[in-house]
This record gives sequence, C-alpha cells and structure tokens, in this order.
Amino acid sequence: MQVMLFDGSLEEFLTAVAKVYLEKMPPVIYRTADFQLNLIDEPVRISYDESLFLRVQRAMEEKFLEEALHDIHYGLCHSAPDSPSLILNYTLACFKNPRQAQNFQDPLIMAVTKRARQVSLETHRFVGFVRFSEKNGVYFSKIEPDHDILAFLAPHFAERFSTQRFMILDEKRKKVLLSQNGDIVLVEKSDLDPSLFEPDEYIQSWRTYFHSIAIAERVNPKAQKRSMPRRYWKNLPETEGLPLSFSPEKPPDNLGRSSSVEFATPLEILKYPRFD
Repeated sequence: MQVMLFDGSLEEFLTAVAKVYLEKMPPVIYRTADFQLNLIDEPVRISYDESLFLRVQRAMEEKFLEEALHDIHYGLCHSAPDSPSLILNYTLACFKNPRQAQNFQDPLIMAVTKRARQVSLETHRFVGFVRFSEKNGVYFSKIEPDHDILAFLAPHFAERFSTQRFMILDEKRKKVLLSQNGDIVLVEKSDLDPSLFEPDEYIQSWRTYFHSIAIAERVNPKAQKRSMPRRYWKNLPETEGLPLSFSPEKPPDNLGRSSSVEFATPLEILKYPRFD
C-alpha cells in the first residue's frame, strides 16, 4: 500500500490532502522521521506545491468551523507517529460534512480533539517554562517539549520581547525560533553552541526569586508537579538539585501558570509564511 511521507509542515500536509482528492492516494501519511521502512508499505514523498496548498487552504477557510481549524493545526504538531494520518482523515471528514467536527460520539473526532488539547495545554505551560540567559545582548533559551510547539509560542514571545533579540531552541527537534525587533523566523535542524545556554546572572536571579517567594505552609508538591511536570525540569534552572518532591522551603504550586495568554488564531496560523 502506498503511504505518503511529508516533513511535518502544514504546507506539505495540505498538499497531501489535495493529492488524496486529485490522485486518489490512500489517506495514510507519516512524518518522514517517524516512518519505519517495511515490506508492505510503498513510501511516496510529498513535495510542497504552492497552488495545491493555497487551493486547500482557501477551501478550509471557507467551509470549516474555527474549532476544526484549531484542532487540525494543533493536532498535526502532536508527537505521536499516527497523528498525521488521524488529522488527514479528520480533514477529509470535515470536507464531507463541516459539522462533523462537533460530533464527539465519533471516535476519530474525539481522538483528534484530545491530541489537539494536549498540544494546546503544553503550549500554555511553556509560556511559563521558558527561561532566558543573555549573551552579547541576545537572549537564549532551551526547551524540550513533548510536541512541536515553537510556532505556537512565537506570537507570545514576539510581542513580549518586541524590542529584543532572542532565540528559543527546541533541543529535541533541533529547531530554533529566532526573533529580532518582532520579526520571527523558524529555522529547521539547527545546532547552536552549548555555551550560549550556560547559567548567567539572569538564571541565578531567577533561582533566588524562585526560592524566596515560597510560603512554607502552603506548599503542595502534588499540585506543583502537575503544573511543572518533572520531565520539563531539565531546562528549568530553579529545579536544579531538587528531589522528586519539593521540600517545604520551595515555591508554591502556582509557579509557571499564566492566566492571560493569547495565541495566534487558526486562520492566522494557516497564513503563516513557509519556513525553510
């Protein structure tokens, strides 16, 4: 059976959607990095086609509910290998009947909605989990999220640091978000000098702040680990050397939460430029 391979981008994904309709390709697609070569599947590499991408994009903007656009883009960034195929079949179902996106009795709709929420929640968390160090006027941060969320973080940090230069490295995927004066570029497969992320006075100041705001009588380790999952601690300087459970001297359970975060709307996401 033929299976489509793509680079994980929205541009190539929507090109694949067009090929399902125009070339009758089976609705099975994998990110190239996730595909395991076998004796049954015949991989077909999908290349970005601007005309097909724009054709599908316009049709989705005209027909799909906003919730469906949201779930498609967030779900496509989920790390599970079968997520692209789920999103592809979800997209085909919404083209057939746009209201199908609200049919939560459908296992496909529920699966996509769940994964989109997981990516959205992680994005919300990392608004509070990014820690910057500074070198020569440029701010650097390193993260290792479960899902591919750099593009979703871009609007928040571009607005917050609109007059500053910064880089956020997704170490797991070797992708870098670069910003200068509000202009954003997402660079694929980039390796940066590890010395850029060495602790500096900003990191030390954050550690001091973290350990000084605690109210010992209100420490709740279980709630704290729900809000700051242990798998993220590697790149949180204030957690260096902490045991599995926080001691009473450590900060309260609301660290890292943000109550007023705005992300790009689905239509804005669909109109992002192609990053090379």
